[in-house]
Amino acid sequence: MKRSDLEKHLGKVVTITLFDNEIITGELHKSGEERVKNNPNLYIPQNLYFLICPQSCLFRSSHVKKLKER
Repeated sequence: MKRSDLEKHLGKVVTITLFDNEIITGELHKSGEERVKNNPNLYIPQNLYFLICPQSCLFRSSHVKKLKER
């Protein structure tokens, strides 16, 4: 998925299917955001994404096969 398409959904609750067919649901965020400044694992990497509530792994926009806004 293109980064620009994925970033349209930042801060929203989404269901994502990753390249390995893992399905995860949560609020979409991008690494480097001010709210995760105290967590270097989420703040320092660039152009990676993750879900919160529950927290998921970091992934690239190219790892997303399918995205559905909830």
